[in-house]
Amino acid sequence: MEITEGASFESFGLSEATMRAIKNKGYATSTPVQAGCIPPMLEGKDVIAKAPTGTGKTMAFGIPIIERIDPESEEVQAVILAPTRELALQTFGVVSELATAHNLTHGLIMGGSNRKSEAAKLVKGVSILVATPGRLLDHLQNTKGFSFENLQCLVIDEADRILQIGFEEDMKAIVKLLPKKRQTMLFSATQDKNVEGLARLSLSVVHASVC
Repeated sequence: MEITEGASFESFGLSEATMRAIKNKGYATSTPVQAGCIPPMLEGKDVIAKAPTGTGKTMAFGIPIIERIDPESEEVQAVILAPTRELALQTFGVVSELATAHNLTHGLIMGGSNRKSEAAKLVKGVSILVATPGRLLDHLQNTKGFSFENLQCLVIDEADRILQIGFEEDMKAIVKLLPKKRQTMLFSATQDKNVEGLARLSLSVVHASVC
């Protein structure tokens, strides 16, 4: 895929609410990973992107998620997986600004946080969920009333770090539990055999757009 640096966000055909959120953050033009990945994601395609931290990838997957999910639904429609608490918090900050622009509910679950309060929030319902793998698997398996059958989008951010930290078995279990019919977006700074294996396991189609 040809990646055009500096494409305007207006060229993506985004909603007014999303454009206001982007302008409020002071962004005028997209980064290469945003320009390469946002259009196919808006079309519902699976995407694999080689994108290190600092390339604007959170906005690259955050914008399509915001544009595609149903604001009327009270069930989780998008899950964003991050390898560490620190990255999960950073991702949640960006996603929160976008979600607020559309009045979308959103939540954060991660190891070390109060599990009981997380469970109550999940049962009540959030449209967008940022999570670390171990804590997400815990809730998928053990939190009664946590509805994820209508999941539309799964984002695996920094997939190489997720595997390096030792979440490979958790990721396999998570992918098996989540609905097969969904859009998957995988971002990684490197593309080694382990990441390729995770991509084959998690992507719902054989071929995906590559950014």
